[in-house]
Amino acid sequence: MYINKIRLIFSGMIFLMLPQYVIAQCDARIGEIRHLYDDFESYYSSQPSPARKEFRINLVNDNNCNAYMILTTENQYRLKGQFQYIKYQIRSNNQNFILPSRARFNFIDSTADINLLIPVGTVVRAGVYSDNFLIKLFDKNNTLLDEKYFEIQEDIVSRASISILGYNSHSSNVYLGELIPRKEYSMLPSFKVITNTDVRLNVYSENRGELRHDVYKAKYAIGYFINLDGEWVSLKQNYSRVFSYNRKDDFFISLKMRIDDFKKQAAGEYTDIFRFQISPLNY
Repeated sequence: MYINKIRLIFSGMIFLMLPQYVIAQCDARIGEIRHLYDDFESYYSSQPSPARKEFRINLVNDNNCNAYMILTTENQYRLKGQFQYIKYQIRSNNQNFILPSRARFNFIDSTADINLLIPVGTVVRAGVYSDNFLIKLFDKNNTLLDEKYFEIQEDIVSRASISILGYNSHSSNVYLGELIPRKEYSMLPSFKVITNTDVRLNVYSENRGELRHDVYKAKYAIGYFINLDGEWVSLKQNYSRVFSYNRKDDFFISLKMRIDDFKKQAAGEYTDIFRFQISPLNY
């Protein structure tokens, strides 16, 4: 009889403990992944602050079970493009940078905000870039609760600009002084091109490669050549040249001029108007 009583008491203790065990379980799951901010597409290396992409990961059925996640990527924290990889940094909710070797994130109010940053000065070629993420969710006992894949894709747009540097850069007019036959003039401005892709330079001459007399335009003219980055060019026709991107975000184009041999030209001023146009090439 004593044995039966002990068995009944022991069974009762088991039933009393079961609800506590059920309550202690963590049923958290990865919920919505929402993009909050993204300026990767407009990134250029000389901008004053990093490019940033931010997204938020939400938990469901969290119940304060102290879940955490581990974030890994297919390209080892790099955006993969047609021409190159772009390394990016990761920053968590509390603004701390996370090293890829320990990319662990805790949740605050069932959410985790993650920032991807392209550091200032990173040279990036225009194009489409992507990376695949794997999120693994664990409870405080390091038990795997859930996992989810998602992809990011960025289209960094082509950019190109041209500016004048050096001699006479403060003005759009260049004065050559006395014109001498076959003389080469090097006191001309240079051009600085900033780009993240291949570019095409177009040069136009209003007088089709001639300096024409300001008064007797149709009667007196002096031909010339210009030298663009070491290449002598005639502007009797519009000139076009492609400069290939070489993993630098800027380069310089020097400019010189050589006057043709001429005789019996009227005294006075001779002028021409150049137009330089730069445009990015999209592939």
